[in-house]
Amino acid sequence: MQLVCDTEADNGGWIVVQRRTSADVDFFRGWVDYKNGFGDLSGNFWFGLEKIHRLTKKERYELRFDLMYNGKNYYAIYKNFVLLGESENCKIKISGYSGGNAGNQMKALNGHAFTTKDRDNDVRSFQNCANAYHGAWWYKTCSFVNVNGAWASEESGKSMHWSSVTGWAKSVTFSEMKIRPLAK
Repeated sequence: MQLVCDTEADNGGWIVVQRRTSADVDFFRGWVDYKNGFGDLSGNFWFGLEKIHRLTKKERYELRFDLMYNGKNYYAIYKNFVLLGESENCKIKISGYSGGNAGNQMKALNGHAFTTKDRDNDVRSFQNCANAYHGAWWYKTCSFVNVNGAWASEESGKSMHWSSVTGWAKSVTFSEMKIRPLAK
């Protein structure tokens, strides 16, 4: 398994599982791509739900989001992160928000399944949030977070948003998700 590591943020040790820095890779994809991973590890990529699951089922991990919006850096850290397997639709287990200046936007998504344009696992019965938001995520009734949304979009909901930072209709210009094992 090839990894991209961040050795600088918060004393390093992070495995990068998502990065977006440009429009070079389209993130509006189906389940198989999100399961297996896609993109270019030296640029924009999604590591893969299955690989994230295999890592986080073995030991305790924390999750960090790094974002840039209007030239300013934002982050959020969660001390407890587990991704369940495909048989459970890759539900996210996330808790222990421990700070950052981006806000606790992922709190409401704890326990929700991953949704893609071809696999509707959100709780909104009349709409697939991935199709409506042009992304893929742990949508509940759509979401406060959509960093896999349309690059540079200013269309409400479809943007690459972290709503407490960007609102619903503006996009971050950098997004990175990273995980690291908690010290034993």
